[in-house]
Amino acid sequence: MFSLNVWQNDLCGKTVPGTNPWRKASWARRPAARFAGRPHAGLAAACLVFLLFAVAFCAVANAQTIYLDITKPNFQRIPIAVPDFKRMSSEQSQLAREMGQLLQNDLDFSGMFRPLDPRGFLEDPQVMGLNASDIKFPDWKRIGADFLVRASYQVQGQSIRMEARLFDVVGARMIKGKAYDGDVRNWKSMVHDFADEILLALTGERGVFDSKIAYVQKTPGGKEIFYCDFDGSNPVQVTHDNSLALSPAWSKDMSRLAYVSYRDKAAKVYALNVKTGAQSVLCGYPGMNLSPAWRPGRNELAVTLTKDGNSDIYLVSGTGQIIQRLVQGWSIHVSPDWSPDGQKLAYVSNESGNPQIYILDLASGQKKRLTFSGTYNTSPAWSPKGDWIAYSGVAGGHHNIFIIRPDGSDNHQLTSGEGSNESPTWSPDGRMIAFSSTRQGGPAIWVLLTNGTGVRRLTRQGGAQELPDWSPRMNH
Repeated sequence: MFSLNVWQNDLCGKTVPGTNPWRKASWARRPAARFAGRPHAGLAAACLVFLLFAVAFCAVANAQTIYLDITKPNFQRIPIAVPDFKRMSSEQSQLAREMGQLLQNDLDFSGMFRPLDPRGFLEDPQVMGLNASDIKFPDWKRIGADFLVRASYQVQGQSIRMEARLFDVVGARMIKGKAYDGDVRNWKSMVHDFADEILLALTGERGVFDSKIAYVQKTPGGKEIFYCDFDGSNPVQVTHDNSLALSPAWSKDMSRLAYVSYRDKAAKVYALNVKTGAQSVLCGYPGMNLSPAWRPGRNELAVTLTKDGNSDIYLVSGTGQIIQRLVQGWSIHVSPDWSPDGQKLAYVSNESGNPQIYILDLASGQKKRLTFSGTYNTSPAWSPKGDWIAYSGVAGGHHNIFIIRPDGSDNHQLTSGEGSNESPTWSPDGRMIAFSSTRQGGPAIWVLLTNGTGVRRLTRQGGAQELPDWSPRMNH
């Protein structure tokens, strides 16, 4: 368990906790708690009761929000200094470096920040102060920092208290401060949370540090569904079908994963309760049951069924009952993906002769072809804000990742020249795209920023990893 206090912006004159009543934060009600008690529950936020003081209005009024478009090729990352955390007790002294490094890694991963090399810092982090009055802002400005994080921790037995502050170096002021108390084993969750708060304070939107990525892992028995943390760490196997398990899809509250399995020799859509591991058949209609996609805001899915001979896309309830047929015809219709408002559906059809991406408007029933460039375009993925659709298309003899506006404009390629790049999926903040790639041999999960930069590998376990699906935020 850990709790959280919020300090006011020090421009308000004091740094005291807010006065609003305590309330359970959203992640105590969301999947972090749902993983509690499972042997494989590596989620640091599991079993945590998260108590939040509301920040004072003056802190919000004085906070500096920076609106940045990282889709621009000339985007410049924000330089930020993150010294080692200051030890306030002798216990677990190694955490000073580990906590600072984890926060640096988080901020670097976000694509928004450029953490400065600690070797260039002018002060010993174990000696320098923690408050604005103690910090030599001109020194930090001299080494190129726009922002500075000062944090400390104190371990007593199995408990830890962490305090963290974000400072504007140019303005010589504190922007955000938080204190965390809890089990020392949960220190990573505390650091991840403060990284999210930095993103929120400076960009107006939280990061992705409490999200998960589900994917297909090749195993000796076939293929199984795994998930990992946002950065590829802590992989967890969630199916044990000893068969082919494919196409994982997170429900919007992260309580369930829908997926396709051949465990009963035929392709059926299953629902997996992420907390208990319980599985049930969602769609076991005659023929093939494929491509599940949860509809935002409703307990419904789009799925491809071949029960009547053709591969048509249907809307089904959360228990698998058919509500209506959405897309039908003689051609193949697969890979549905919903717009964020759940009113439009992108999908793949070969009705023009080759696989292309189409959009269905549910209100009018009208469909339109989206992609015209290239002869093989698949795997549409709608961005969380609805302003882009990512997809995989063949270019230069390889599959590559593209993004296009929902009206068909501004189509451009993000990957090129390195292996096969497929199955794009958006981060919950819309700043990154994860995908499977063979650029270093066998398929693995990679990530890039939406301007095509910042490409990095996430998964490194043996075998092959493919078909990723990035979850929503736990605290959304």
